[in-house]
Amino acid sequence: MLAGLISRFKTFWPMLTGMVCARTALIVACYGSYASTDDGIFTDGAMLVTCLLFGLTLLVAIRSHRVLNDTTVQWAFIASTVGAAAASMALSVLDDTDAALASTAFVLSVLSTVALSLCMFYWLRCLRGTDEVTAALFVFSAFIISEALVYPLSFLPVRGQNIIGAALILAQLALLGPAALRDGLAVERLHRRARTFFTFARSHIQDTRFLVACTAGMGLLSFVDGFLRGYPDGLPIPFTPATRLAYAACAIILCALLAILVVRRRERVMTVGIFLVMESLAAGSLILFGAFPFQWEIGAVLVNTLNVIICAYCWYVIIAFTSFGDRDPYCYAMGGWIICFGSRSVARMALHFTYPLTGNDLLITALLGALILLSAQVVLVQFLLAEHREAATQAEEREARAEADLQRAQQNVDRTQEALAAAEEALGAVTRNAAEHEAARVAEAVAAVQKAALEAVTAAQAQRCIRCTDGCSPEHPRAASPDAPAPAADPGTASCAPLPSAAASDADGIISASLRKRVRAMGEQFLLSDREVDVLTLYALGHTQKKVAEALYITPATAHSHIKRIYSKCGLHSRQEILEYLTTWGS
Repeated sequence: MLAGLISRFKTFWPMLTGMVCARTALIVACYGSYASTDDGIFTDGAMLVTCLLFGLTLLVAIRSHRVLNDTTVQWAFIASTVGAAAASMALSVLDDTDAALASTAFVLSVLSTVALSLCMFYWLRCLRGTDEVTAALFVFSAFIISEALVYPLSFLPVRGQNIIGAALILAQLALLGPAALRDGLAVERLHRRARTFFTFARSHIQDTRFLVACTAGMGLLSFVDGFLRGYPDGLPIPFTPATRLAYAACAIILCALLAILVVRRRERVMTVGIFLVMESLAAGSLILFGAFPFQWEIGAVLVNTLNVIICAYCWYVIIAFTSFGDRDPYCYAMGGWIICFGSRSVARMALHFTYPLTGNDLLITALLGALILLSAQVVLVQFLLAEHREAATQAEEREARAEADLQRAQQNVDRTQEALAAAEEALGAVTRNAAEHEAARVAEAVAAVQKAALEAVTAAQAQRCIRCTDGCSPEHPRAASPDAPAPAADPGTASCAPLPSAAASDADGIISASLRKRVRAMGEQFLLSDREVDVLTLYALGHTQKKVAEALYITPATAHSHIKRIYSKCGLHSRQEILEYLTTWGS
């Protein structure tokens, strides 16, 4: 927080210093350094004339829609500074006790008021685009410093005050360059909720009801302030040294407190809060006027404090409307001057000229109380309604966003379900294709195994030639019974002649049956197991160990183990010895 405050003051110190110089010079030159609540016609009378001039200028500016460029504004500022300094120096040489010079003093007071008001417009214009915290710090700091300077100046002679005022006016020229370099550096920091005046100004700058309510509320409070400054007979209320110090202390403390609350982001400080403060000051001054009759300076302490808060709030509102309006900043400044200071001057002058005709203190008190109540009703109700409208608008926007989010979520769910259904369908298709492919692959593998087995059996049968046991020959074939042993083959015959296909099949069946019978007999003789008999049968038919393993669904190592045990039990050492033994066994 401290770093943020330092950064703000580093950026806006030329504007702050210039505003302090202009306001201090105006109070010194035209308000007598607040030795009293005002200086009668030379203060509020001069301000009334100034507001009339600003009103005419404002009408022309509104019709033309012209926006002043920076060069024109700077030259106008220089001219205003020179004119205000000249008026202040002229006031310093006048004899304020000479009634013949009263009209001249009034003209110089008007000139000084107009020129110094234009100087203040320039410094407020440099604050356009800033956020509410910077604006509040600017106005409250300017009043704190200015009041701290005005109080010791009030003890100087009038001529010395005017000379110092002229020096302060000319000092503004030295700040013109640094201020021009920092103009436009303001960065707006938005509030999330509509509870600050800047937020209302941003949202309701074109809302006629809001503008009328703000104008009426500020005008009524300023009107009350004008009456209180001359209570009850229309004459200025002089301060004693103690009450003058009390006024300065109250103004400084209250401005500091409001600035602290704004910095701490108390969002309603510059809307509802500050109006409650101003109305409390007005009501409190009426109570003090009634409690201490003929000691009007006691009530005047709160009256002048009320005037300071009204002026500070006027500056704050001007910065807000300058930041968000589409008119020239000088238009909003002149409008604020007319509403606040014009209303105050009208009430002050009306009391000054009408009280001698009526002299009714009770009527004035009742009128002031009614105006305070009316201003509270107009302003506070309008702020509450504006906040309610903002809250309702934000609630509608939140509902609309929630509905849109819900629709988007439902659309996402629908798309997700569609994607899931498509994924399930694709997965089913992939699974079916994989199953069909696997079934086809298994079928091909089975067919390949069957084909390989058939080819192996055929090859084994083609390679082996079992000699005919009955002495068959191509010329004398005869069928042998399955149980008849095969006769020994002729030693001179290398192999049997091939039989026709049907005959060869019958012969293979007969040979296999005869061979199995001999193998079983051999197994019984050598105490072979059933699995060893099966292995021996296939082995005797000419199958390799691999083919034997495939035919019996065992591993080649197991088939090899069975064959080794068969050799061991039978005392044989090769397939040829097994075949010869079977042939000998059959014979």
